[in-house]
Amino acid sequence: MLLEPQSLNKLSLDHGTYLGPARVRQLAGNRVQLEFPDELPWALLALAFPYEPAPGDIVLAAGQGHTWYVIGVLQGAGKTTFSVPGDFEILAPRGRIHLLAGKGFQLKSPEVRITAGKLELVARRVFERFENAARWVRQTLQVRAGRVRTDVDKEYRVRAGRIIERAHEDVTIDGNKINLG
Repeated sequence: MLLEPQSLNKLSLDHGTYLGPARVRQLAGNRVQLEFPDELPWALLALAFPYEPAPGDIVLAAGQGHTWYVIGVLQGAGKTTFSVPGDFEILAPRGRIHLLAGKGFQLKSPEVRITAGKLELVARRVFERFENAARWVRQTLQVRAGRVRTDVDKEYRVRAGRIIERAHEDVTIDGNKINLG
């Protein structure tokens, strides 16, 4: 639901002071031009978080005369960027952390490590691309699939203490030369 500034209530402080909604018209650095029916004042961003308003956002504005501030965001489509010069931690020592993105999630780093007692991935589709990959499983690796297909360009090796293969129907082995033993 889109909010319209005129449909929201403003708080009357005195005749010259305004506290209420305003639409963002344009941006210039840490200043935004607010859009009112009778004026287009410039306001300083005075938000407690690093939000970059976008034209069309509905913000909470406070001001009078030539002094205006944006002190809140009522409906926004802009970007929030947290940037720190060193390490950054998000902690919930007695709770959970939920990340939710409506359009996608991207993680980019030269190194990523996930440590968990249990890791569960649920997806409709998975695509993996590696230059080299290794998987080490201490006990059992199980794969349950409707169908498995493996294409290998060069050599395919399997080494095991024992190999047991079963088929309910035909087994086909096709090669120029088959060596047994």
